[in-house]
Amino acid sequence: MKLKKDIWVVSELFYPETISTGYILTEIAKSLAEKYEVNVITGPKYYEPKRENLEYENLENIKIHRANSNGYNKNILFSRLIGHFIISFKMLLLMLKKIPQNCEVFIVTNPVLLFVLSSFFIQRKKWKVKLLVHDVYPENLLVGGVLNSKSSFVFSFFQYIFKKAFLKMETIIVLGRDMKILFERKIGFEKRIEIIENWADINNINYIENKIKKKKFLFAGNFGRVQGIEILLNVINKIKNKDFEFLFIGNGALDSYIKNYIQNNKLSHVKNVGWLPRSSQNKFLSQSTIGVISLKDGMYGLGVPSKLYNLLAAGKPIFYIGDENSEIHLVIKEYKIGWFSKANDQVMIKNTFLKIINTDENIIRDYSLNSRKLAENVYSKKHILKKINKLFDS
Repeated sequence: MKLKKDIWVVSELFYPETISTGYILTEIAKSLAEKYEVNVITGPKYYEPKRENLEYENLENIKIHRANSNGYNKNILFSRLIGHFIISFKMLLLMLKKIPQNCEVFIVTNPVLLFVLSSFFIQRKKWKVKLLVHDVYPENLLVGGVLNSKSSFVFSFFQYIFKKAFLKMETIIVLGRDMKILFERKIGFEKRIEIIENWADINNINYIENKIKKKKFLFAGNFGRVQGIEILLNVINKIKNKDFEFLFIGNGALDSYIKNYIQNNKLSHVKNVGWLPRSSQNKFLSQSTIGVISLKDGMYGLGVPSKLYNLLAAGKPIFYIGDENSEIHLVIKEYKIGWFSKANDQVMIKNTFLKIINTDENIIRDYSLNSRKLAENVYSKKHILKKINKLFDS
C-alpha cells in the first residue's frame, strides 16, 4: 500500500535515456514509487532512438510530464547555452503549473539554470526540496575554462547566486566526503548535507576473471573538458613500452580531439570506438584489465565520476588521476583497489602507468576481488536506494 505522500522528481534526463544521469534518476524514481505517488518533470528524449515526444506518459505508475524541445548540441558552447536556457524555462513553467504547494521535490543540478530559477519559488510554493548535486557551481566553470578567475566579478556574482540557491534547499545530497567538505565551506553547517554515493550495478555487470596476456586500460564515459584527457594522451604517447592497449569508449566535447591525436601520433595500441549502448557495458568491461578515471587538477570536491561504481562491479582495479584526498583517492587507499597519481604531475602519471604495466598478475587479481567485494558490500543498488528512500521516510 502506497503512503499518502506525493514526490516530484525533476531532471532534464529521464527514461528512456540510459546515460548516467537519466538512468540514475529513473531508478531512483522507480524505487520511490514503490511507497509513494511519484511524478516526474523532465526534458525531451535526446540520446535514445527518437519516438513521439508526448507531453504526458507513464512508466510503472510514474507519471512523466515532459517539456518538449528540438534539443541542442551539448558539445558546442553557444548551442548548449541557448538550448540550456530554453529547456530550463520550459521545465520551470511545468514545475510551477504541475507541482502543488507543500510537496516534496527531488531535483538534480542538471540543468543548472533550472535549479537556480526554481529556487526563487521554493518559499512561495512551500516546497521541501532535496537537491542531488552532480555538478558544483560555479567552481566547475573555472576548471572547465568557462570562467577565468576566482577574483573576477563574474565568478563572485555566480558564487553569490548559487549560495542563495543552495541555502533554499531542505537537504543537499553530495557524492563523496570531499564534496561535503566543500559544501560546508561554501554554505556553512546550517543545512542538512548527506553523502549518498552512486551505485554499482552488481546484478547486470558480472565479475569475470580473465587470463592477463596484455594489460588493457579502459577509459569509458564522458570525453569532457574537465576529464584531463589531453594530459592523459600526452603521457600515453611518451611511454615507449607499447606492451599494453588503451581503449576510449564514450563521447563528448573532446571526441574529435582524441581521434585526431591517435591518428596524428600513430598510436596503434590506442583506440577510440565512440559511444556504445548500456547493453554493451558488461561485455566491454569484462574485456578490460584496468579502469582509468581521470580528472583535471582542481576538481577536488566538484564531483565523483559515476563510472567508478560499474568498474568496481566488473571487478576492475582503478587507476585514478586526480586531486589528493578526493573521494576516489580515499577509496583506493582504504580498500586497496588500485593506483593513484596527481592530476598535474605528468612524470608521476607516466611512472604509475609503467608500474601498472609491470604489476604481477596476482596483485591485479587481488585488486579485482577487492573491487567486486566493495561494489557488493558498500555500493550495491539496494544499499544506495535505501539511503535515498530514508530521506523521505521521516
